[in-house]
Amino acid sequence: MVSFFPANPFAAGAPGVLDGPGPNPLLQNHILVMFHPPILYLGYVGVTVPFAFAIAALVTGRVGEGWLIATRRWSLFAWGFLTFGIALGSWWSYEVLGWSGVWAWDPVENASLLPWITGTAYIHSVLVQERRGMLRVWNISLLVATFSLTILGTFLTRSGVLNSVHAFSESGIGAWFLSFFAVVLVVSVFLIGWRGDKLRSPGAIDSPLSREAAFLANNVLFAVFAFIVLLGTVFPLIIEALQNRQIAVGAPFFDRLTVPIGIALLTLMSIAPVLPWRKASAETLQTRLFWPMWSGVAALVASLALGAYGLAPLLTFTLGGVSGGAALRQVVLATRRQGLRGLVGRANGGMIVHLGVILIAVGLGASNSYSKSQELSLVTGVPATFAGHSFELTDVIEVRDDRSTSVKARVIVDGGKTYEPAITKYTRIGMNVGTPSVKASLTSDIYLTLEPPIRQDSGTARIKVFIKPMITWLWIGTGLMAVGTFLAAFPGRRRRPTDATSAPVLVAEKIIN
Repeated sequence: MVSFFPANPFAAGAPGVLDGPGPNPLLQNHILVMFHPPILYLGYVGVTVPFAFAIAALVTGRVGEGWLIATRRWSLFAWGFLTFGIALGSWWSYEVLGWSGVWAWDPVENASLLPWITGTAYIHSVLVQERRGMLRVWNISLLVATFSLTILGTFLTRSGVLNSVHAFSESGIGAWFLSFFAVVLVVSVFLIGWRGDKLRSPGAIDSPLSREAAFLANNVLFAVFAFIVLLGTVFPLIIEALQNRQIAVGAPFFDRLTVPIGIALLTLMSIAPVLPWRKASAETLQTRLFWPMWSGVAALVASLALGAYGLAPLLTFTLGGVSGGAALRQVVLATRRQGLRGLVGRANGGMIVHLGVILIAVGLGASNSYSKSQELSLVTGVPATFAGHSFELTDVIEVRDDRSTSVKARVIVDGGKTYEPAITKYTRIGMNVGTPSVKASLTSDIYLTLEPPIRQDSGTARIKVFIKPMITWLWIGTGLMAVGTFLAAFPGRRRRPTDATSAPVLVAEKIIN
């Protein structure tokens, strides 16, 4: 038998497949194709409703808090679908592309991340406006940015200007999307400027140690985060348009600039839930931070005991412990007062979302910092070891159908189940596509890919093994975020107004309900 697939289909690098000439055909055959695009689409479309209300408020001059309350659930569910759609896309990439990662900073991935970033800032910021009547310009601007970025993301995906595994072929529809994007921005900025006097907040931040100040800092960090991602995504397009040359902005640019922002956001997540509105006293902070700080100490000690090292991951684990303790503290207090009803409502459902975010942050910190990989040349019946795991090749098989020819290596991992990483050649387009095989667990994934060239009758196979710590916690965290979003969409116990600025909010609630 002659050798199969002498050229490495991932020669452009991992995620080299992402930089290839066209869409990966295997993407169209994976089960997640049934869920990832439509769910992400629901997130994009859902943003239209609160955006329409915001524009209507600007046009009519009714820029108070009523429209926020009317669109609360729309905003939450749109954000939830966007979150879940992005997470499914990451899982899709992990299961299909064979590079063992979940996020490659691919331009089309970034196009979906951008409205999520501004939408997340908006979901937090509206709490301040509803409670204190503040941050009105911020909130309308964030909502305009979120809707505009969904249009920009659609343009980047559908116009063909980007070379991406997610992108469609070149199409004339891109010019229409770009024109609509420009119209939305120009009209929205004009309306915000026109209603500037009415958008002035009746209240002001009383202290930097208050929940309002924490949400404002949250807005600033998310705005910087969005600017970095947007700059890295569109800068190559700008250079190509102006200078007719191609450049690439890779993962190191994004990692170097976004990791500090992520750590700063985790710090805010540790402090904001325990801050009161208006002003925090030293005694209040000391009392409310007692258990969260001890949770952070416990997380740090446990991390060191398990062999963790490095400043960034240790900070992530420690801050994850503190923010997790802060979120759990609020959930425990709420359930003590109201039983299971305490889990319902935006504040406590939001804490469930925070716990999901923390699990994702810790999972990313562990998998990005402590992953291991090794290429093994396996011979049939001869076990090999790597990172405390054993791998034994039992067979190399060929599977044919009318669309493709696949070569699969059958590998027993740790003396148990057999896994089958493969390379498939699609007959009509002549493209070779690798398919990984993954042994998942709560502690770490064992991720196998088959490396070309391979001879079916040689009794050997080159297998690349990746050990990916805590990847599974990304999907668990996503599920927890989905649950928290659902709980947050239902009204919790209503509070009476704490000051004059919050009274209009309750009046609006009564009118709408």
